[in-house]
Amino acid sequence: PDAPFGIGLRISGTESSELLQGDHLPQFKSWLDDNGLYVFTINGFPHGAFHKERVKEDVHTPDWQTQERVDYTLRLVEILAALLPEFEQEGSISTSPLSYAAWIDRDDDDTWRLLTRNVVTVVQAMMRVRTEQGLHLHLDLEPEPDGLLQTSVELVDYFEQWLLTYGAEYLAEQAGIPHIAARAHLLDHVQVCFDT
Repeated sequence: PDAPFGIGLRISGTESSELLQGDHLPQFKSWLDDNGLYVFTINGFPHGAFHKERVKEDVHTPDWQTQERVDYTLRLVEILAALLPEFEQEGSISTSPLSYAAWIDRDDDDTWRLLTRNVVTVVQAMMRVRTEQGLHLHLDLEPEPDGLLQTSVELVDYFEQWLLTYGAEYLAEQAGIPHIAARAHLLDHVQVCFDT
């Protein structure tokens, strides 16, 4: 009762835009402080309305093939970096397991490359936050039934076959860093949300 209480936020795409307008974010941070609350994690999986009668594949829209998903997640990075308190230097953003499985041709390498490049774009933003603010943010892929990454095996396969190979090459090229450093950044900033 005498210490700040950590909370996780669920912020939709629309809400993330509204929170970054004017002085809404500083006002919200002030309200959190006044009430003994702090934010350490954001649920960035559902972009739109989540508690409808039917969610199913809609929860994956927009997926990681789209710029809309990237932009939404970048806004969440900005929000979380602003809301983390001084005593909490690590924050997480959970996200979709890349897409809804039925929307993706698993044999299409171009799609896997696009998904991975978009994740790497968010990792680069998190790397900047760490350099500039000293905060460790990570994007947590959340395996989900009917998601592109449903199981632990599929998740590990994605890391081994795409994120830490093609993704590391892409990050190394974009950031001008050695391949081994790019792999380390990816392992640091892309983690797993294990929803039980």
